[in-house]
Amino acid sequence: MLFIIFSLFICSNSNSQSKLNDIDNINSTPYEEIVSDLQKYENIFNKNLSEAKRIGYEKGIAKSLSNLALVHYLKGDYDKSTNYHIEAIEIFERNKMYDELSNEYGELGYQMKRRNLGKAIEFMQSAIFIAEKNNLSQFKLSKLYDNYGVLKEMGNEFDSAFYYYNKALQIKKSLNDSIGIPYSLNKIAALKANLGNFKEAYEYLNLSDEFRNKEKGEFGRLENLSLHGDFLVFQNRTDEAIKKFNEVFHIAKQINYSYLMLYSLDNLIKLYKKGKDYEQALDKMELYTTLKDSIDGYNIRSRIAQLEIAYETQNKDRVISENQLKLKAKEQQLIFTISSLILIIIIFIGVYKYQQLKKKKELTEFEFKAKIKSAEMEKKLSDEKLRISRELHDNIGSQLTFIISSLDNIIYKNSIAESKNSINAIRDFGRNALSDLRNTIWAMKQQNGTFDSLYLKVNELVSKLNESLNDLTIEINNEVRNDFSLTSTQILNLYRIIQEAIQNAIKHSKASLIKIHFSGSDSEFGFVITDNGKGFNLNENQFGNGITNMKKRCSDIGGELYIESNYSGTKIGCFLNKSNSG
Repeated sequence: MLFIIFSLFICSNSNSQSKLNDIDNINSTPYEEIVSDLQKYENIFNKNLSEAKRIGYEKGIAKSLSNLALVHYLKGDYDKSTNYHIEAIEIFERNKMYDELSNEYGELGYQMKRRNLGKAIEFMQSAIFIAEKNNLSQFKLSKLYDNYGVLKEMGNEFDSAFYYYNKALQIKKSLNDSIGIPYSLNKIAALKANLGNFKEAYEYLNLSDEFRNKEKGEFGRLENLSLHGDFLVFQNRTDEAIKKFNEVFHIAKQINYSYLMLYSLDNLIKLYKKGKDYEQALDKMELYTTLKDSIDGYNIRSRIAQLEIAYETQNKDRVISENQLKLKAKEQQLIFTISSLILIIIIFIGVYKYQQLKKKKELTEFEFKAKIKSAEMEKKLSDEKLRISRELHDNIGSQLTFIISSLDNIIYKNSIAESKNSINAIRDFGRNALSDLRNTIWAMKQQNGTFDSLYLKVNELVSKLNESLNDLTIEINNEVRNDFSLTSTQILNLYRIIQEAIQNAIKHSKASLIKIHFSGSDSEFGFVITDNGKGFNLNENQFGNGITNMKKRCSDIGGELYIESNYSGTKIGCFLNKSNSG
């Protein structure tokens, strides 16, 4: 049973693909064939369009519309041609078929050049933009550049025209496009001739002839021969031009190229009139009229014959179509029923497996998140313990150690006066240790502190120091306008840096003035401590671990410490980005 279903699917898909290929093959008909019989190909493309619509083949519909636009353009029905182009563009754009979309904009722009040059340039620019943006083939771009050059030439922008012709030519040379190269060479040659530079014009045209002579058919050579005739007309070489266009007419007649037959006759009529050979002019006029009427008459007769055939076969086709539709409907109903059943089973299995995988994934993610959360909590606790222990060790521990060692020294002293002085010093040091402990506890309580709380604490420190210092003054200045949120770690580290910097200045700088300057902007916040002391050599670590500790503290809270020092004093600063504040 499954084998039968599979066979039906294969057969159906094979037939569908065959129909798509047939439509694509018709839409790929070369330009040379289309222009040779416009009415014939109008009928072919209309039939192709109907078939593509019947099976819902969007690409086939759009390409058929594009070909019909070309046919009606060549027939002079410009409104209908434009409408076909617009329909094709909408389909290509909807299906994101950028290659075809670019080509369609280019064709529409080129075909509008004599009706609305501004609009033509706009469409051509859209075509080039789409091609360049989507990295379409260089072959496509070369064609667009060629046609854009024509528009520039029509707008008398000759330098731009040469630029785009040469750009197209270089691409074709890089692709070794022997068919496309002569087209670009001819465009450059024609422009040179129009500007009166026939020497260079013939150089390009002769080079084009070399390529044309290698082609199999006569189409390319005939176009070049016609261009030679045009050049002779430009130079008022009437007799030579007559000879050349007679040659064009006879070759065009041999290959049934009606466009160039009419073109050569039209030129011959004008040339014979110019040479006052009215008999030949009349003869060519009659030939031109006969040929034009025969082409138009053939088109009309062809359309009538096709309508008659269509009428005669309509009833037969209708009966055959009805039977085929009934048979096809039964086949499709059977295929649809079996396909639906298989699809339902597949969907059921897929949904079941998906739910199983989803539950397993959710469980894995939950366990993973729980582990991450536990690890983050442990790290936070560890970091906090380490910070507190380091703070107590660096400040309180060192001070208690000093007190103990000082008491040991008193035991061995004999002088009561010396013992009393030592005890007084130990008392002061103990008070400082207590003060540091209180400051540490205060900072740790500031879990959601602000700059104001830090400023008040620093101001308190400065007031106490100014009371005890005789030859040294400490000033504090605040230019912070917006309050900043700070964590307890940030508050404590900033306070310790300020405290360490002031103590170093008091002990070593021999300064008479210390300034603490707080500042802040929309992006950062920090302070600078300046003294007018003797300074020090930054390369000599004369303050032990003081500077290292300050740098470490500033770095830990996301800031950067900088130090400047010379004979006129020292500057120490620490600044935080606002994004790094609490």
